[in-house]
Amino acid sequence: MDDKNIFQLEYFPNEILIEIFKHLDIQDLFQAFYNLNFRFNTILHSLNDLSFTISKKNYNDFSICEFPIDCISTLIITAEVYVDLKRFTHIRCLIQLISSFAPIQQLYTLTLPYLEHLSINFSTQSFPYTISKIINKIFSNGFPRLQSCYLPKMETITADDNWSQVLSLHKLAVGKINLFTYKAILTSCPNLYFLKFIKSTSEETSPSSILHTNLKRMIIVSPLWCTGKQSDINVFLSFVPNLEQFSIHHAEFGANMNEYLSYDWLSSSIMCYLPLLRHFNYSLEIYYFGMINTCDIENNLSQIKEDFRKVHNDQYQSRLIIIQRF
Repeated sequence: MDDKNIFQLEYFPNEILIEIFKHLDIQDLFQAFYNLNFRFNTILHSLNDLSFTISKKNYNDFSICEFPIDCISTLIITAEVYVDLKRFTHIRCLIQLISSFAPIQQLYTLTLPYLEHLSINFSTQSFPYTISKIINKIFSNGFPRLQSCYLPKMETITADDNWSQVLSLHKLAVGKINLFTYKAILTSCPNLYFLKFIKSTSEETSPSSILHTNLKRMIIVSPLWCTGKQSDINVFLSFVPNLEQFSIHHAEFGANMNEYLSYDWLSSSIMCYLPLLRHFNYSLEIYYFGMINTCDIENNLSQIKEDFRKVHNDQYQSRLIIIQRF
């Protein structure tokens, strides 16, 4: 074999070709390589872990009959088009990046026995439909193999009395929840490892009645207009003593920044509730909303950063991230 041939695709070993093909979308893959020769056809039909992206660009052109859909494990929907999910009940990963409600409605009753990853992520916070039925299905073990679920921009999630244990779920990102729903999630998901949520004001301040020992990573988002932003953080932390990585994404008005000159940046809360913490990130997003005189705030930022460093005192890796919105 000539040296120049070893760099041509057809001379690659099957193992390398299979690894390359796994990273290509199935439609592009079959259009490029199917029926070139017997070897490529054999390899293509042996694959069972491929991705298929449905977009505006390819929706009118593709035909599922052109390739074996059983080898699709990941389905990504990026267009406002109708997709019959009944043809994809074998998938392990479903990602929806648009606001079309049709695929969500199908999930109400559709059986997806192999689904391991579900992501419904829209570009806007406002979503005109409710997904409470999806939430209840997830927390009623309606997807028995679900390992990770990403629903970050949905409406406020309310716990239901019919929730049961979801032993398979390890990673969860949801929209706005209060303390009651937070406790319900921890109770329903004893093997949860990662949790991200938007904190909603809660009037419940009772001490924790259970401990969730498997949760290692948590992100709490505290948005603008959320009253009592720090008042119930201690209660949230009291449930999860084994956290190793903890992050706060906190939004604040520029006019209120003087309050942070005497703030302990949750150091006392960490000392009290998180003895195993190794990484702590505090992301502070400052909104000025047309403020003309921002000199005082700029002068205080260096002091704020120094105070943050001192209160955490290298007891664990800590980082303050300041984002300014003018």
